[in-house]
Amino acid sequence: MKATLLIIILLPLWSFLASAQNRAIRGTLKTAGGEPVAYASVTIKNDQQRILAFKTSDSHGAFTLVWRDTVDIAGLRVEINHLGYKKVSVPLVADQHHYDILMTEEAIDLAEVEVKSRPKINLRGDTLSYDVASFTKPEDRTIEDVLKRMPGVEVEENGQIKYNGKAISNFYVDGDDLLDDKYAIGTKTIPHAMVKDVEVMQNHQPLNVLQGKALSENVALNLKIRDEAKLKLTGQAKPGGGLPSQYDGELNTILFNKKYKMLNVGKANNVGTDLATDFTAFNQAGRRANAGNSRPGELLSSGTVGNPALPTNRYYFNNSGSLNANNLMNLRSGLQLKANVGLLLDNNNMDYQSTHDLYLADDTIRYSEVQQIDRSPFLVDISLNAQANKATYYLNNALKIGYSGETGHAALASNAMAMNQRISHRIRDFSNTLDYIPALRNGNILSVNWYLNHFNRPQALNIEPGIHADVLNQGHPFDAVSQHTETPTWFNTLAVGYRMPNGRIMQSYRLSTLSEWQQLLSLLRLTQHTGEQSAYVGSTDNNLHWQRHNAQLNTTYELRESRWEALLSLPLIWQRIAYKDAGFGLDETNERLLFNPFFRAKYMTTPEDYLSASYTYSNQMGNINGVYRGAVLTNFRSLQANDAALQEQYAHNVGLNYNFQRNISMLFMNAGISYTHAKANTIASNVQTDNISSTVLLPYENDVSTFTANAGISKYIFALGATAGLKSAWSTTRFNQFLNDELLPYNNVSFSLTPLFEARLWNRISLRYEGTGTWTTSKLVTGETTLRMPDRQISRYDQSVNLLYSPFPNTFLRLSGRHQYTSQAQAEDISYFFMDANIRYKLDPWNTDIELNLTNLANITAYETYSLSANQFGYSRYNLRGRMAVLKLAFNL
Repeated sequence: MKATLLIIILLPLWSFLASAQNRAIRGTLKTAGGEPVAYASVTIKNDQQRILAFKTSDSHGAFTLVWRDTVDIAGLRVEINHLGYKKVSVPLVADQHHYDILMTEEAIDLAEVEVKSRPKINLRGDTLSYDVASFTKPEDRTIEDVLKRMPGVEVEENGQIKYNGKAISNFYVDGDDLLDDKYAIGTKTIPHAMVKDVEVMQNHQPLNVLQGKALSENVALNLKIRDEAKLKLTGQAKPGGGLPSQYDGELNTILFNKKYKMLNVGKANNVGTDLATDFTAFNQAGRRANAGNSRPGELLSSGTVGNPALPTNRYYFNNSGSLNANNLMNLRSGLQLKANVGLLLDNNNMDYQSTHDLYLADDTIRYSEVQQIDRSPFLVDISLNAQANKATYYLNNALKIGYSGETGHAALASNAMAMNQRISHRIRDFSNTLDYIPALRNGNILSVNWYLNHFNRPQALNIEPGIHADVLNQGHPFDAVSQHTETPTWFNTLAVGYRMPNGRIMQSYRLSTLSEWQQLLSLLRLTQHTGEQSAYVGSTDNNLHWQRHNAQLNTTYELRESRWEALLSLPLIWQRIAYKDAGFGLDETNERLLFNPFFRAKYMTTPEDYLSASYTYSNQMGNINGVYRGAVLTNFRSLQANDAALQEQYAHNVGLNYNFQRNISMLFMNAGISYTHAKANTIASNVQTDNISSTVLLPYENDVSTFTANAGISKYIFALGATAGLKSAWSTTRFNQFLNDELLPYNNVSFSLTPLFEARLWNRISLRYEGTGTWTTSKLVTGETTLRMPDRQISRYDQSVNLLYSPFPNTFLRLSGRHQYTSQAQAEDISYFFMDANIRYKLDPWNTDIELNLTNLANITAYETYSLSANQFGYSRYNLRGRMAVLKLAFNL
């Protein structure tokens, strides 16, 4: 009773004291004509220009400001700022509480305005929203241009998007998954003016029926479309042509409203743009792996050298055309229908030469290669999807049909041995996925999943004249050799799950079956001088039949309590693998009980930051590629076979990650470490001679351990209006090689550093800098072998600078430079500097852009590079596209 009486007495006194500590003024803003000035910035500042109070005038021009009365009012001023009006600063007067302020209009040339307003970013729950307009610059075209400038967001060269170091799992356009994970075509095409906000959704759960009922660490990105952009069909036509004999064109149509969405793009060019990247589904391989679908690898290849570390417009001599059609309809019933169709036709060629040095204990083997190759890839990709994503149930059926392939012709010389080769492959890929997940009346959730896939990749390699007669034809010369392989595969899974999301610990039980049928066929044939075709006498052809069946019970426990989240997955798997090949008397069966637990815990150190840890134990069996016995000529230099039992591998992985973000100050940081130790019961043995290498999988224990550490920081610097970032990664890998009957333990160490900076230096000048430094060392592990070899080290520096200057309104001049430097001991340093220029003018009355691209101004026509791996050192030289000039127009439809 006494306490209650004391509170009643003190409350009025506290209110009086609190009000006595505050001071307030009111006022109105009007023009000379009596019109109110709405939404002006009104601030109270002291004589040190410190802001004591801030308010925006309302629609009637009225404002009220309140601040703590801790300073002498004689030193305070009220300041008003509004675009289109002169700045006003009025000293405050004691005992005056109302101010009527006259605003004077002032005409402003918008081209001369240096925008210093703070970019807008907003956090609501797990969703972080970037205001696109506040990050946009006049020279930007597509939403990709703006995404690259947003702190915390990364856009890789291939178009993949990451947020604070983590790749996104889903990409939405106004809440709909229009592009079916092939979102690079969207970010390169959608004009930034159509997008109001970019929303980053952390802990994203795409299924409405599971929201709040299952833990998730996924990150998704959503483009929130402006209301006015939803009203009509739009698009662009972008014809272009230039010298020498260049063409580059694009036509797209875009419609994003609530009921119907479309993004249809047709492209054609011969300027070095690889259109295949538009069809990359960034998360597809990971989703197949999660389903247990381990497809057989590609067995044949045309050569041993890959593409150079350059943008494709430097080296890609092409004639390409593509169609990318994405259409989605939302029905009133809640059913969503979607069709994604992709077509690609391409012809490209590449000229290169290379040498590879293989360092042995008492010898060095050198391979040289000169190749002129012409490729003709094609692709047909069809995806049809019907989905209902409701709070009470989820229903989805996805049908995918793919047909693709490539034919390549090459004239090459290997160690001065001239030959012609032709390689071709065709991929047939069909799959259907059905998911039904209803919420039951008791609050629990049932799930039924069915997945069926057929995949085949027949390949053929033909080489003439006959090569390696001493190995392939008992020393007798012959006319040609041909190798054919294919591995038709059927894969099927069926799963039933039951989730109990109520209670302190959420529980999930899933019972699934998996069946896989494969057949590996290979034919190695030699054409003799008489025209007769004969089999390779050193080995029988492969006709290997493979079956894998398993039954799995997966129990999952999830806990969310206060700042903690934890997930424990306990999958128990019974697996049976059987494979046989009558030609080799091979008939093996392997049965295993596998246990692959997974644990993850996350602690929210603050509402924005978290620390996470994970542990995975993986016990995996090999696949059909590791047990075939017949020899396969994988390319003109390599003959492969196996002589071991089915590979069994188990691995431990431990990871620790810290995620730090301050959304208001736009500071994003991440850091992580990971350690993996794997053991296998087989090891690849390589026998190298001067012209050919033979690889056999042998039954020896093999250890591989890897430790990695990485960190990244991204910050928006308000004083400069700049985005700055820095990424670093360090790794060390310990592994074994069996080479010419010698066991060689190696340790590879690499470190990379990647800085980024973009800023508007002055009114009309912008600068963007990106760089990557990579240092790699490969060394033999001392103390584990009697052999001695020197350490091999290689350093690379790749940095680019873009300088943009706008001399007049709607005119943009961009100068780009890229410097690459490679250093390797006992070899000459390599240095290149590429320079490009771009001039663009915007014709606003006609909604048209005119653009001139000048590429490779220095006319560099050859490119050299080094590579390093264990005890192998490689040198490659590529022919490049020379100087080009292309004039393009862009019409808004």
